[in-house]
Amino acid sequence: MYEASNEYSGEGNLESVNKDDIKAGLRTQGLKKGDSVGVHSSMRSFGHVEGGADAVIDALLEIVGQEGNIVMSTHSANLSKDRRTPEEIAIGVSWLFKLLPYDPKETPVRTGIIPETFRKRKGVVRGSHPSNSIAALGPNAKELSEGWHRLLDRDGYILLIGVGLESCTAMHLAEKCVQLPERILKKITPPHWLIEKHPEGEWEWDFGPYPDFAKLTNPCIERGIMKTVKVGEATLELIKLRELIDLYVEYLKMDPDLFYDKSYKQGASAEPNRI
Repeated sequence: MYEASNEYSGEGNLESVNKDDIKAGLRTQGLKKGDSVGVHSSMRSFGHVEGGADAVIDALLEIVGQEGNIVMSTHSANLSKDRRTPEEIAIGVSWLFKLLPYDPKETPVRTGIIPETFRKRKGVVRGSHPSNSIAALGPNAKELSEGWHRLLDRDGYILLIGVGLESCTAMHLAEKCVQLPERILKKITPPHWLIEKHPEGEWEWDFGPYPDFAKLTNPCIERGIMKTVKVGEATLELIKLRELIDLYVEYLKMDPDLFYDKSYKQGASAEPNRI
């Protein structure tokens, strides 16, 4: 069973859901045959699901049909933690991992049981990025596995199952549309020596503040571009990726510090009471 909602609600009153419950919720949100949707998920958020992760995947596939596409983050678990030097710690490197050999067909994911189950499905195409791959199933799977920009090109959706916008890595697409101020660029641009020492494709590391995507949740709801439904214990949020990116670009231009400075409070230049 599902409960339609325009806002976040309290604790759910369902202990178990099945495939039909999930399909009913997705239909309420407006997802339909032929749609392309990128999914970020938490299996445990539902409570108990009859049929497990396969039931969730089957529900998605049956809603979009053979004409539609399902896309998921399949970020690799092929990481070996490495010790940071004092200098790396001093400049703000928060973690450092060595990438182990990557096999799209065999390397497990670190993004949860639903994408881990999904990647093993017949017909799924997984991208070649050694650490941050994307997997897709549908008639446009190969194209969509190249990156989230392909889902944007197809006017696709983002579906959040029991997780928030902080999980939506596609939001980084907005950063290419905005010239961030120098004060922020200095915080998020790693020094050349760090890039040379730990090149992309061989290492995974984090430098500088990560944008707080979740701060865009309330504006999405207030603008009416995020459709929310409750399925079991999980809150499902559906939004057109194009509308999400356009709104994030608007806010980055208006008040970029809001997303990059955790101690920053919304200034007068931003829309009041929006976040």
